[in-house]
Amino acid sequence: MDKKRVTSRDVAKLAGVSRSVVSAVLNGTPGIGVSGETRENVLAAIRELNYHVDAQARSMKTGRTMSLAAFGDTRHPLFMRLLEGMQRECEAHGYHILLCSPGHRPDGEARSELVDLYHQRKIDGIVTLDNTSYRDEAWAAKVSEAGVPYVSVEGYAEAEGVCSVLADYKGSVELALDYLLRPGTPQLQTPVYAEVYHGSIRSWAERTRRDAYIRWCSERGMNPFFFRLPEREGRVDWEEWLLKLADISKPPPPLLVNWSSGVPDLYRAAHKLGLRIGEELRVMAADNTIQGHRLSLPALSCVEIPYVGMGVEAVRCVLKQIEGGAAPEAAGKIWLPAVLRAGESA
Repeated sequence: MDKKRVTSRDVAKLAGVSRSVVSAVLNGTPGIGVSGETRENVLAAIRELNYHVDAQARSMKTGRTMSLAAFGDTRHPLFMRLLEGMQRECEAHGYHILLCSPGHRPDGEARSELVDLYHQRKIDGIVTLDNTSYRDEAWAAKVSEAGVPYVSVEGYAEAEGVCSVLADYKGSVELALDYLLRPGTPQLQTPVYAEVYHGSIRSWAERTRRDAYIRWCSERGMNPFFFRLPEREGRVDWEEWLLKLADISKPPPPLLVNWSSGVPDLYRAAHKLGLRIGEELRVMAADNTIQGHRLSLPALSCVEIPYVGMGVEAVRCVLKQIEGGAAPEAAGKIWLPAVLRAGESA
Protein backbone atom coordinates (compact mmCIF):
# COMPACT_ATOMS: atom_id res chain seq x y z
CA MET A 1 0.00 0.00 0.00
CA ASP A 2 1.30 3.47 -0.88
CA LYS A 3 2.31 5.61 2.05
CA LYS A 4 -0.06 8.54 2.63
CA ARG A 5 1.39 11.83 1.43
CA VAL A 6 2.22 14.31 4.18
CA THR A 7 0.45 17.65 3.70
CA SER A 8 0.82 21.13 5.16
CA ARG A 9 -2.26 20.36 7.24
CA ASP A 10 -0.33 17.58 8.97
CA VAL A 11 2.57 19.95 9.64
CA ALA A 12 0.22 22.61 11.05
CA LYS A 13 -1.45 20.06 13.36
CA LEU A 14 1.85 18.77 14.73
CA ALA A 15 3.26 22.29 15.22
CA GLY A 16 0.01 23.59 16.75
CA VAL A 17 -0.42 26.40 14.26
CA SER A 18 -2.63 27.28 11.30
CA ARG A 19 -1.82 26.31 7.69
CA SER A 20 -1.35 30.00 6.90
CA VAL A 21 1.51 30.12 9.41
CA VAL A 22 3.10 27.04 7.81
CA SER A 23 2.78 28.76 4.43
CA ALA A 24 4.34 31.95 5.85
CA VAL A 25 7.34 29.99 7.15
CA LEU A 26 7.82 28.18 3.84
CA ASN A 27 7.29 31.15 1.54
CA GLY A 28 8.21 34.18 3.62
CA THR A 29 4.69 35.54 3.13
CA PRO A 30 4.62 39.31 3.86
CA GLY A 31 2.10 40.62 6.38
CA ILE A 32 2.10 37.48 8.55
CA GLY A 33 4.31 37.84 11.60
CA VAL A 34 5.91 34.62 12.83
CA SER A 35 7.96 34.53 16.02
CA GLY A 36 11.29 32.75 16.13
CA GLU A 37 9.89 30.07 18.46
CA THR A 38 6.89 29.41 16.19
CA ARG A 39 9.13 29.22 13.16
CA GLU A 40 11.36 26.64 14.85
CA ASN A 41 8.30 24.58 15.85
CA VAL A 42 7.11 24.54 12.24
CA LEU A 43 10.55 23.59 10.91
CA ALA A 44 10.83 20.82 13.53
CA ALA A 45 7.45 19.43 12.43
CA ILE A 46 8.56 19.56 8.79
CA ARG A 47 11.68 17.56 9.63
CA GLU A 48 9.83 15.04 11.78
CA LEU A 49 7.19 14.38 9.15
CA ASN A 50 9.69 14.57 6.27
CA TYR A 51 7.38 17.04 4.56
CA HIS A 52 8.18 18.26 1.03
CA VAL A 53 6.48 21.11 -0.76
CA ASP A 54 4.43 20.09 -3.79
CA ALA A 55 6.11 22.34 -6.35
CA GLN A 56 3.37 21.84 -8.94
CA ALA A 57 0.63 22.74 -6.49
CA ARG A 58 2.56 25.79 -5.27
CA SER A 59 3.12 26.91 -8.85
CA MET A 60 -0.61 26.65 -9.58
CA LYS A 61 -1.38 28.65 -6.46
CA THR A 62 1.25 31.37 -6.78
CA GLY A 63 1.67 31.45 -10.57
CA ARG A 64 5.44 31.09 -10.11
CA THR A 65 7.85 28.35 -11.05
CA MET A 66 10.54 29.47 -8.56
CA SER A 67 13.10 29.11 -11.35
CA LEU A 68 15.21 31.68 -13.24
CA ALA A 69 17.00 31.13 -16.53
CA ALA A 70 20.72 31.97 -16.63
CA PHE A 71 21.92 32.38 -20.21
CA GLY A 72 25.56 32.54 -21.25
CA ASP A 73 28.55 30.69 -22.64
CA THR A 74 29.23 27.81 -20.25
CA ARG A 75 32.82 27.61 -21.53
CA HIS A 76 33.57 31.10 -20.25
CA PRO A 77 35.04 31.29 -16.72
CA LEU A 78 33.33 34.63 -16.08
CA PHE A 79 29.94 33.00 -16.61
CA MET A 80 30.81 30.47 -13.91
CA ARG A 81 31.58 33.28 -11.48
CA LEU A 82 28.32 35.01 -12.37
CA LEU A 83 26.47 31.75 -11.66
CA GLU A 84 28.13 31.59 -8.25
CA GLY A 85 26.54 34.90 -7.30
CA MET A 86 23.18 33.99 -8.85
CA GLN A 87 23.09 30.67 -6.99
CA ARG A 88 23.86 32.37 -3.70
CA GLU A 89 20.99 34.83 -4.05
CA CYS A 90 18.55 32.30 -5.50
CA GLU A 91 19.09 29.97 -2.55
CA ALA A 92 18.25 32.80 -0.17
CA HIS A 93 14.87 33.23 -1.87
CA GLY A 94 13.98 29.62 -2.59
CA TYR A 95 14.70 29.87 -6.32
CA HIS A 96 16.44 27.46 -8.67
CA ILE A 97 18.54 28.21 -11.75
CA LEU A 98 17.86 26.77 -15.18
CA LEU A 99 21.18 26.83 -17.01
CA CYS A 100 20.87 27.79 -20.70
CA SER A 101 23.65 28.13 -23.27
CA PRO A 102 23.57 28.94 -26.98
CA GLY A 103 25.91 26.06 -27.76
CA HIS A 104 26.28 25.79 -31.54
CA ARG A 105 22.96 27.48 -32.27
CA PRO A 106 22.59 31.06 -33.49
CA ASP A 107 22.31 33.44 -30.56
CA GLY A 108 18.88 34.73 -31.62
CA GLU A 109 17.43 31.24 -31.89
CA ALA A 110 18.73 30.26 -28.45
CA ARG A 111 17.36 33.42 -26.86
CA SER A 112 13.93 32.90 -28.43
CA GLU A 113 13.71 29.61 -26.57
CA LEU A 114 14.05 31.52 -23.30
CA VAL A 115 10.88 33.46 -24.05
CA ASP A 116 9.17 30.18 -24.97
CA LEU A 117 10.14 28.77 -21.57
CA TYR A 118 8.53 31.79 -19.92
CA HIS A 119 5.30 31.33 -21.88
CA GLN A 120 5.33 27.64 -20.94
CA ARG A 121 5.57 28.69 -17.27
CA LYS A 122 8.89 26.95 -16.74
CA ILE A 123 10.78 30.07 -15.61
CA ASP A 124 9.85 33.33 -13.90
CA GLY A 125 12.62 35.51 -15.32
CA ILE A 126 15.83 35.68 -17.34
CA VAL A 127 19.41 36.80 -16.66
CA THR A 128 21.88 36.93 -19.56
CA LEU A 129 25.64 37.49 -19.50
CA ASP A 130 26.37 39.61 -22.58
CA ASN A 131 29.47 41.21 -24.03
CA THR A 132 29.98 44.81 -23.03
CA SER A 133 28.80 46.21 -26.39
CA TYR A 134 25.66 44.06 -26.61
CA ARG A 135 22.46 46.00 -27.41
CA ASP A 136 20.16 43.88 -29.60
CA GLU A 137 17.03 46.01 -29.96
CA ALA A 138 15.01 43.13 -31.42
CA TRP A 139 15.73 40.94 -28.38
CA ALA A 140 14.90 43.78 -25.97
CA ALA A 141 11.60 44.38 -27.78
CA LYS A 142 10.74 40.67 -27.67
CA VAL A 143 11.35 40.47 -23.94
CA SER A 144 9.38 43.65 -23.30
CA GLU A 145 6.43 42.49 -25.42
CA ALA A 146 6.31 39.16 -23.57
CA GLY A 147 6.50 40.92 -20.20
CA VAL A 148 9.43 38.77 -19.06
CA PRO A 149 11.32 39.98 -15.98
CA TYR A 150 14.78 40.40 -17.49
CA VAL A 151 18.27 41.64 -16.60
CA SER A 152 21.32 41.87 -18.84
CA VAL A 153 24.70 41.63 -17.14
CA GLU A 154 27.21 43.84 -19.01
CA GLY A 155 24.89 44.52 -21.95
CA TYR A 156 22.83 47.60 -22.97
CA ALA A 157 25.24 49.99 -21.23
CA GLU A 158 24.39 52.74 -23.71
CA ALA A 159 20.73 51.85 -24.27
CA GLU A 160 17.64 52.77 -22.26
CA GLY A 161 14.69 50.54 -21.49
CA VAL A 162 16.59 47.43 -20.33
CA CYS A 163 17.66 46.73 -16.77
CA SER A 164 21.44 46.13 -16.74
CA VAL A 165 23.99 45.25 -14.10
CA LEU A 166 27.25 46.86 -15.17
CA ALA A 167 30.82 47.21 -13.98
CA ASP A 168 32.19 50.70 -13.39
CA TYR A 169 35.06 50.46 -15.90
CA LYS A 170 35.84 54.14 -15.55
CA GLY A 171 36.23 53.73 -11.82
CA SER A 172 38.28 50.57 -12.26
CA VAL A 173 40.94 52.43 -14.28
CA GLU A 174 41.02 55.32 -11.82
CA LEU A 175 41.43 52.84 -8.96
CA ALA A 176 44.32 51.12 -10.75
CA LEU A 177 46.11 54.35 -11.65
CA ASP A 178 45.73 55.76 -8.15
CA TYR A 179 47.28 52.55 -6.81
CA LEU A 180 50.18 52.69 -9.28
CA LEU A 181 51.03 56.23 -8.16
CA ARG A 182 50.09 55.84 -4.51
CA PRO A 183 52.22 57.71 -1.94
CA GLY A 184 55.44 55.93 -1.13
CA THR A 185 55.95 54.28 -4.51
CA PRO A 186 59.52 54.49 -5.83
CA GLN A 187 58.61 56.36 -9.00
CA LEU A 188 56.04 58.98 -9.89
CA GLN A 189 56.23 58.89 -13.70
CA THR A 190 53.15 59.01 -15.88
CA PRO A 191 51.79 55.46 -16.18
CA VAL A 192 51.64 53.98 -19.68
CA TYR A 193 48.44 52.27 -20.80
CA ALA A 194 48.66 49.13 -22.97
CA GLU A 195 45.47 47.93 -24.64
CA VAL A 196 45.64 44.29 -25.73
CA TYR A 197 43.06 43.56 -28.41
CA HIS A 198 41.82 40.93 -30.81
CA GLY A 199 39.57 41.83 -33.72
CA SER A 200 38.98 45.26 -35.14
CA ILE A 201 36.09 46.47 -32.96
CA ARG A 202 36.83 48.21 -29.67
CA SER A 203 34.07 47.41 -27.17
CA TRP A 204 32.25 49.88 -24.96
CA ALA A 205 34.32 48.72 -21.99
CA GLU A 206 37.60 49.29 -23.84
CA ARG A 207 36.54 52.75 -24.99
CA THR A 208 35.51 53.61 -21.45
CA ARG A 209 38.80 52.39 -20.01
CA ARG A 210 40.96 54.30 -22.47
CA ASP A 211 38.90 57.50 -22.08
CA ALA A 212 39.22 57.18 -18.30
CA TYR A 213 43.01 56.86 -18.61
CA ILE A 214 43.24 59.97 -20.81
CA ARG A 215 41.00 61.95 -18.46
CA TRP A 216 42.94 60.83 -15.38
CA CYS A 217 46.23 61.98 -16.94
CA SER A 218 44.74 65.27 -18.13
CA GLU A 219 43.40 66.10 -14.66
CA ARG A 220 46.94 65.73 -13.27
CA GLY A 221 48.71 67.65 -16.01
CA MET A 222 50.28 64.49 -17.45
CA ASN A 223 50.62 63.57 -21.10
CA PRO A 224 48.80 60.26 -21.77
CA PHE A 225 50.89 57.57 -23.43
CA PHE A 226 49.16 54.45 -24.68
CA PHE A 227 49.68 51.60 -27.13
CA ARG A 228 47.47 48.94 -28.71
CA LEU A 229 48.94 45.45 -29.04
CA PRO A 230 47.26 42.64 -31.03
CA GLU A 231 46.62 39.24 -29.51
CA ARG A 232 47.20 36.58 -32.16
CA GLU A 233 46.44 32.92 -31.53
CA GLY A 234 46.25 33.62 -27.83
CA ARG A 235 49.69 35.26 -27.62
CA VAL A 236 50.89 38.86 -27.29
CA ASP A 237 54.34 39.87 -28.54
CA TRP A 238 55.61 42.27 -25.86
CA GLU A 239 59.36 42.16 -26.45
CA GLU A 240 59.72 44.88 -29.08
CA TRP A 241 57.23 47.07 -27.25
CA LEU A 242 59.10 46.71 -23.94
CA LEU A 243 62.32 47.78 -25.65
CA LYS A 244 60.58 50.97 -26.84
CA LEU A 245 59.20 51.53 -23.35
CA ALA A 246 62.66 51.16 -21.84
CA ASP A 247 63.93 53.83 -24.26
CA ILE A 248 61.45 56.33 -22.80
CA SER A 249 63.13 56.33 -19.40
CA LYS A 250 65.36 54.31 -17.10
CA PRO A 251 63.70 52.54 -15.36
CA PRO A 252 60.60 52.26 -17.58
CA PRO A 253 57.41 54.00 -16.41
CA PRO A 254 54.65 52.06 -14.59
CA LEU A 255 52.51 49.99 -16.94
CA LEU A 256 48.73 49.45 -16.82
CA VAL A 257 47.47 46.57 -19.02
CA ASN A 258 43.78 46.34 -19.83
CA TRP A 259 43.49 42.54 -19.37
CA SER A 260 45.30 40.19 -17.03
CA SER A 261 45.12 37.55 -19.79
CA GLY A 262 47.86 39.49 -21.60
CA VAL A 263 50.18 39.52 -18.59
CA PRO A 264 51.78 36.01 -18.76
CA ASP A 265 53.39 36.87 -22.12
CA LEU A 266 54.47 40.21 -20.65
CA TYR A 267 56.16 38.47 -17.72
CA ARG A 268 58.04 36.14 -20.10
CA ALA A 269 59.22 39.03 -22.29
CA ALA A 270 60.33 41.05 -19.25
CA HIS A 271 62.30 38.07 -17.93
CA LYS A 272 64.01 37.64 -21.29
CA LEU A 273 65.05 41.31 -21.27
CA GLY A 274 66.25 41.17 -17.66
CA LEU A 275 63.50 43.43 -16.31
CA ARG A 276 62.38 42.40 -12.83
CA ILE A 277 58.61 42.74 -12.42
CA GLY A 278 57.74 44.87 -9.42
CA GLU A 279 61.17 46.52 -9.39
CA GLU A 280 62.52 47.69 -12.79
CA LEU A 281 59.02 47.30 -14.30
CA ARG A 282 55.91 47.93 -12.22
CA VAL A 283 52.83 46.31 -13.78
CA MET A 284 49.12 46.31 -13.07
CA ALA A 285 46.03 44.94 -14.87
CA ALA A 286 42.72 46.80 -15.21
CA ASP A 287 40.59 43.66 -15.59
CA ASN A 288 41.41 40.40 -13.82
CA THR A 289 39.89 38.16 -16.48
CA ILE A 290 41.86 35.01 -15.61
CA GLN A 291 42.41 35.47 -11.86
CA GLY A 292 45.92 36.63 -12.71
CA HIS A 293 46.74 37.61 -9.14
CA ARG A 294 46.66 33.91 -8.22
CA LEU A 295 48.44 32.55 -11.28
CA SER A 296 51.43 34.88 -11.66
CA LEU A 297 54.74 35.21 -9.86
CA PRO A 298 55.37 37.79 -8.59
CA ALA A 299 51.67 38.13 -7.74
CA LEU A 300 49.92 40.51 -10.12
CA SER A 301 48.39 43.72 -8.80
CA CYS A 302 45.04 44.25 -10.49
CA VAL A 303 41.47 45.44 -10.22
CA GLU A 304 38.77 42.82 -10.57
CA ILE A 305 35.33 43.07 -12.15
CA PRO A 306 32.93 41.73 -9.47
CA TYR A 307 31.08 39.06 -11.46
CA VAL A 308 29.92 37.21 -8.33
CA GLY A 309 28.39 40.42 -6.99
CA MET A 310 26.89 41.13 -10.40
CA GLY A 311 25.15 37.74 -10.26
CA VAL A 312 23.72 38.61 -6.86
CA GLU A 313 22.45 42.00 -8.06
CA ALA A 314 20.99 40.52 -11.25
CA VAL A 315 18.85 38.08 -9.26
CA ARG A 316 17.73 40.84 -6.89
CA CYS A 317 16.70 43.00 -9.83
CA VAL A 318 14.75 40.18 -11.51
CA LEU A 319 12.97 39.30 -8.26
CA LYS A 320 11.95 42.94 -7.80
CA GLN A 321 10.40 42.84 -11.26
CA ILE A 322 8.62 39.59 -10.44
CA GLU A 323 7.26 40.98 -7.17
CA GLY A 324 6.15 44.32 -8.54
CA GLY A 325 5.73 43.75 -12.27
CA ALA A 326 8.10 45.02 -14.96
CA ALA A 327 7.73 48.67 -13.95
CA PRO A 328 9.53 51.32 -16.04
CA GLU A 329 11.69 52.32 -13.10
CA ALA A 330 13.08 48.77 -13.00
CA ALA A 331 14.71 49.29 -16.39
CA GLY A 332 17.67 51.15 -14.95
CA LYS A 333 21.41 50.65 -14.65
CA ILE A 334 23.07 49.16 -11.59
CA TRP A 335 26.78 50.01 -11.43
CA LEU A 336 29.16 47.97 -9.30
CA PRO A 337 32.69 49.12 -8.40
CA ALA A 338 35.77 47.09 -9.21
CA VAL A 339 37.76 45.43 -6.42
CA LEU A 340 41.45 46.13 -5.83
CA ARG A 341 43.71 43.06 -5.60
CA ALA A 342 47.07 44.32 -4.37
CA GLY A 343 50.00 42.13 -5.39
CA GLU A 344 53.77 42.32 -5.75
CA SER A 345 53.99 43.53 -9.35
CA ALA A 346 53.27 47.16 -8.57
